Amino acid sequence: MFKKNGSMKERANAALASLQRNAYAMGILRSRLESRINFALNQKGGAEGCQELTRVLELVKNGEMILHEMTVKVESARFLEEFAVIMDSAASSVSEIKDDLERMVPAAEAALEEMHDAISKVSTGLPAELMEPGILAEVTAAIAAGKAAAPAVEVEVTPAQEEKEEEPVPA
Repeated sequence: MFKKNGSMKERANAALASLQRNAYAMGILRSRLESRINFALNQKGGAEGCQELTRVLELVKNGEMILHEMTVKVESARFLEEFAVIMDSAASSVSEIKDDLERMVPAAEAALEEMHDAISKVSTGLPAELMEPGILAEVTAAIAAGKAAAPAVEVEVTPAQEEKEEEPVPA
């Protein structure tokens, strides 16, 4: 039933199936005990004989709770195993491209440096080597502040302009 050399998933599935069978059997036993206790209580003088059956019924109910808790633990283990498989797959995907990423970083840094130089030349007309290090940041901030402070221009349309727009164009 439980193969020690089987995968975690196979063992967990086998354990879960066994727990479910046992929980079903425990449920049937509980039903039989409850019926027997009810029958004994309905008989004259049957209350004394019910004490032993009531104690067994409590054991069976506790057994059902234990089986339920064990089922929850096995299901949790199955989900944990599934989580580990997914994370392992994701980690291997990243490790496969790690070397590619390490080769790309210097190229990306060089491209960013070229972009910085081009922006410097366009903004100031000077090569980046001749500029002081914070000038580009100051220029960018000044441009942004100028755009924010510029008033929005509204265009008013006069009645004469509206009439011109409505005139038909000869064909």
